Amino acid sequence: MPKGKITVHDATAPPTPTVWPAAIDYARRYPGRVLTIVLALHLLVWTLLPLLLSPNLQLDLVEGLALGKEWQLGYWKHPPLPWWMDDLAFRLTGSIDVVYLLGPLTIIACLAGVWLLARAVVAPIEALFATLALEGIHFYNFSAVKFAHDQLQLPFWVFTSLFFYRAIVHGRLLNWVLAGVFLAGAFWSKYAAVVLAAPLGLFLIFDPVARRTWRTPGPYVMALFFLVVIAPNVWWLVTNDFLPFRYADERAKVVGHWYDYFVFLVEWAGGQTLTLLPVAALLGVIYWRGTTHNLPATTGIAAFNRRYVTLLALGPFLLTTIISVAAGRLAITMWGYPFWSFAPLAVVLWFGPITVGANQRRLAACLFGIFLMMPLAYLTAEIVEPLLRDRGKATQFPGPTVAAHVTRAWRETYGTPLAYVGGDEFAANNVAVYSTDRPHVVPHGDSNLAPWVSADDLARRGTVLIWEANLLISQTIETARSKHERIDIQPVLVLPRLSQGLTQRPARPATIYFGFIAPRP
Repeated sequence: MPKGKITVHDATAPPTPTVWPAAIDYARRYPGRVLTIVLALHLLVWTLLPLLLSPNLQLDLVEGLALGKEWQLGYWKHPPLPWWMDDLAFRLTGSIDVVYLLGPLTIIACLAGVWLLARAVVAPIEALFATLALEGIHFYNFSAVKFAHDQLQLPFWVFTSLFFYRAIVHGRLLNWVLAGVFLAGAFWSKYAAVVLAAPLGLFLIFDPVARRTWRTPGPYVMALFFLVVIAPNVWWLVTNDFLPFRYADERAKVVGHWYDYFVFLVEWAGGQTLTLLPVAALLGVIYWRGTTHNLPATTGIAAFNRRYVTLLALGPFLLTTIISVAAGRLAITMWGYPFWSFAPLAVVLWFGPITVGANQRRLAACLFGIFLMMPLAYLTAEIVEPLLRDRGKATQFPGPTVAAHVTRAWRETYGTPLAYVGGDEFAANNVAVYSTDRPHVVPHGDSNLAPWVSADDLARRGTVLIWEANLLISQTIETARSKHERIDIQPVLVLPRLSQGLTQRPARPATIYFGFIAPRP
């Protein structure tokens, strides 16, 4: 500083930003470390939140514990793998609360797989962004706590895609084997995996680079291992009249008028758009004016990478849309659960790296905002919503009390353990999980949906039929009386709904109807 010169600092000037540039610099130097920290926080937050805020198990969690213990090769709704995992976790720990850990673990595995594929096709910092951007989709956090078939699809889809890519690019036979095994695992998780398998097969046929692999053993080895791993479930499907497909068919709404084709398409596409909205907003913020866009390469490995990731990002969605329109069915929004794991990565490959400093700072700030927003949204749904409206949430159902009352009444009446429970799925599943007798579930009281149930044993040991009150409860009970002459309807059970210990508006109590079908001597 020259002698005698005085520097005056403007106290009103905003401070030079230092937090986000420092965070970005750290992420550039240690992207793997940053991802590890975020995944660890993800596991902690999304395990503890539902554990602390849910007095009763979520609907899907209680179903998995109730049915998984039967260890069937298939079930009337879905493939068995998620429910096997529920029961295995319970057997290993002895605690039903362990199932809260499974959802976050599947998301961590999924995000790790996205990171591995992204690292193969873009720079580390872009790979980190393409992975963390998925936190803006509720499938990867808010909805992941309800571990079931939708959630378990995610890592299997991602690792199938990863090893399929490695198989084509590197040609190692082990990659083809793993691609086949993980694709089979996707089918063991949910049969919607067909809309992943079909685009991958078409890619092998039409992509000029992938097509060369037909001259190697790779695709045939992949197909062989896929068929071997999936064979037991295929055998079960054939011998059980394809029960899960009938269930899926019954759930989908059918067009009644010509304009329903358009309405259904708008509903389906609109649902997926709303799901992607936070990520789309994030991408809009960072790919702002001033960003340098590189023209996509038209040849070489870069072009192949872009074609492949674009197929992963759009192929399953487009195929599902085409099938739904052709069949005249409304595709359910949750069918899109595993579709979008590579959507942010595809955007990065098409629009190029984020090179503008201001955009990088916006990216860091927006990601931080998303990490805060999603837990707050979950807190709002579990704590604030019950203050505003009276809706019977699964997490407020008095499952332990219902199970204890029904079990005690059965034992006092017949002096035997409660062996079977049927009726409404959710009510029956709660009794099966929370009862000390751990009875077997007969879905809807229909033994045809429960191959694990012996008709003779069911008649010999008796069963409980249970329903939660609804508009058709009188008709339901009359139907039960006509089907089961020996049913003995018990006094109605009215119980307050559970809460998280906060002051809440009075909610309608849970009204439970149940009856006994006595054991035969």
